[in-house]
Amino acid sequence: MQSIPNAAGDAPPSTRRIRFRRFDARDIADLLALGGDPRVVRHLLDGHVATVPEAAGFILWSGSIAHAHPGLGFWRAATEDDRFLGLFSLVPDADGEVGIGARLLPAAWGRGYALEGGAALCEHAFARLGLPLLVGLCAPGNRSIPPLLARLGFVPKGDAQQFGRPALRFVLDGADWQGPRARRTATAAAVSRRSGARC
Repeated sequence: MQSIPNAAGDAPPSTRRIRFRRFDARDIADLLALGGDPRVVRHLLDGHVATVPEAAGFILWSGSIAHAHPGLGFWRAATEDDRFLGLFSLVPDADGEVGIGARLLPAAWGRGYALEGGAALCEHAFARLGLPLLVGLCAPGNRSIPPLLARLGFVPKGDAQQFGRPALRFVLDGADWQGPRARRTATAAAVSRRSGARC
């Protein structure tokens, strides 16, 4: 079990195109838009926000995680002019490992936001919080996530489960974090380090 520090630096650093902040009551409509799009929820391993009470409950729950583990939790991601993109997360599990996550509106797909935001979360986790590793899980049918995680330096570590559903497990050791990689470099690294793991 890894130790989760109570460190300064509550939110990931802003990137060239993304601004992060905690969710609050202003964001209920955005959360409903995210949770109400079937393209977004198709491959989720966990549940999604579908009603106003669920959105309000999610905001309270995310606030409780932030209070218990400063520097971790969920963040609203938006452009510089406050156009909602989706959410990013660093959430501890029951074993103390911290999982990285992202959920973006389809309008933000294919434009590099997931890689840019994911890199910001990795930098936040390793440089600011001093975490030893991050874990990424995805549904086996979600083909977009493994290449994204590979570009961040994650390596496949076999199969897992989340909320009773099958998942693929990926791990990034803090010592291996070097920033996002080019597609060709990430593909070569994933192939060379995959021995004994399924992806």
